[in-house]
Amino acid sequence: MSDFKPRPGTFQPYMEYANREKLVQPKPVSPLTLLEILARQVQQSLPLFDLQTKSGMEPLRYSESLKSLRNAGYIEFAGDGFEGAIRLTPSGAQVVQLAHPA
Repeated sequence: MSDFKPRPGTFQPYMEYANREKLVQPKPVSPLTLLEILARQVQQSLPLFDLQTKSGMEPLRYSESLKSLRNAGYIEFAGDGFEGAIRLTPSGAQVVQLAHPA
């Protein structure tokens, strides 16, 4: 067995670094995050790319999330193509309200 002993004063800087790394890690995003972002908007809608920017999602995860939310009836697309906007539906607003009760 090894008699390893850390040098005095080396453990505290390590723990400070480890705690700082935990604080910097981004919060995981989910499809619910997209609904929450839309619910905070006055019109409850955002252009396609603005919503992605605000969510911080990677493109593939973002498109999969949009597809699942649309299929569930929580969002709808307004407009054409990439110029369109994503709008929260009444059922999507209800999901956000149930996820975060007052």
